[in-house]
Amino acid sequence: MNKLIKILTLMSIFLFCCTQAALASIQSGELLISEVMANPSAVSDSNGEWFELFNSSTSTIDLNGITISDDGANSHTISASDPLLIEPGTYFVLGNNGDTSVNGGYIADYVYSGFNLINSSDQIVLTEDNFEIARLDYSGTPFGVAGISAELINQVFNPGQSNYAVTANDITFQYGDGDFGTPGATGSIILTATSPIPIPGAIWLFGSVLVLGIRGLTVARQPLTDPIDT
Repeated sequence: MNKLIKILTLMSIFLFCCTQAALASIQSGELLISEVMANPSAVSDSNGEWFELFNSSTSTIDLNGITISDDGANSHTISASDPLLIEPGTYFVLGNNGDTSVNGGYIADYVYSGFNLINSSDQIVLTEDNFEIARLDYSGTPFGVAGISAELINQVFNPGQSNYAVTANDITFQYGDGDFGTPGATGSIILTATSPIPIPGAIWLFGSVLVLGIRGLTVARQPLTDPIDT
């Protein structure tokens, strides 16, 4: 019984430490860059650029502290006075202008500065404590099409251009002053999962320790020698 208590205690401590570590940072694949408007037509780029994030995890994520950057000099660290939360399975829009009267008519959940999207070729890189949690490298179509956003169509970690398509040129998907996109909502092309979301390491490690612990108990309970036949 003492051995069982010791093993269970150690397992509890291990699980607690791993859970705290997992909660401290965003796991790879949990945040996806789901839509990008790099080249608005209804308004200028300096007013109407935006991109959207999708929380593919089962946990609420606080975006505070995440840095948005490219491979050049553009950089902005998200900072809000209150938690900036994105719920599981929902979208979050970040843009360079929060005034709907001049930004083309989209609603920004957060307004950044010091970061812009070049139409021809650029990057969107999200990092937390210098750890890269999401990246998009793009060049030309479908990102440079004037007045039409590019949507993620396959739920994959760090997707390439082949995982995006232009928003359907349909009045259903017009917003504000007339550009096409679905900022903050499901896209014109339904986002599908083509690869599993990574399982947090803490869960995998806990499972391993649990198996080893049970195996150790089983071995400990076995007799040292075979019973003597009577």
